[in-house]
Amino acid sequence: MKKKYSLETVNKVYSYWGKSLISYKWGVSFFGYWSVLRKKAIEKLNLKKGDVVVDLACGPGLIFNLLEEKVGAKGKIIAVDYVHEMIKQCMKQVRRKKYKNITLIQEDAAKLKLKNNSVDAIISVIGLSAIPEHKSALKNCYSALKKGGRLVVLDAKQPNKKYGLWSLLLGLLRWSKSYEKKDLIKDIKKVFGNIQVEEHVLGSTFISVSKK
Repeated sequence: MKKKYSLETVNKVYSYWGKSLISYKWGVSFFGYWSVLRKKAIEKLNLKKGDVVVDLACGPGLIFNLLEEKVGAKGKIIAVDYVHEMIKQCMKQVRRKKYKNITLIQEDAAKLKLKNNSVDAIISVIGLSAIPEHKSALKNCYSALKKGGRLVVLDAKQPNKKYGLWSLLLGLLRWSKSYEKKDLIKDIKKVFGNIQVEEHVLGSTFISVSKK
């Protein structure tokens, strides 16, 4: 009998990746488009100096530097991840780069309670698909965002079938299959009431923007 995808699964898988950063970075490389896609996603946040941004399911903090450039010293980054090993990697980075405006929270995003209307933007990079109760996490995101605030998601999806064999190959190469268990685009739109989506890497990856 196939085991249910759960927080136990998340902890088991991502604690390993938290101890093996080289493997993790390869796994989320988007087939070589990592740098391009993460910059595209962050640009869509429309951040300005002094903003408060949440990095949801932040992993080892691979986008901290880009977020820091946008919000500046007077801004704030709230980084959330369920896995202890990932938070440990974030702590090492915060100390090494002497960040003063990053708050680290170890918590299940489905249970995360931030103050209502308190953040300017939220980003999730290959994170939302890994959250078992992602619908609850999305509702928490909506509540935390200020009016006009943005949720930007960069994540995986089933490859677009119009690309034929390439789509099949991309599906087989994905190291994480959690995204197959949910339709993130549909669920984001249901909570926010709006969504703009760009497909990348032969339709196997998307960047979405939703506004409160």
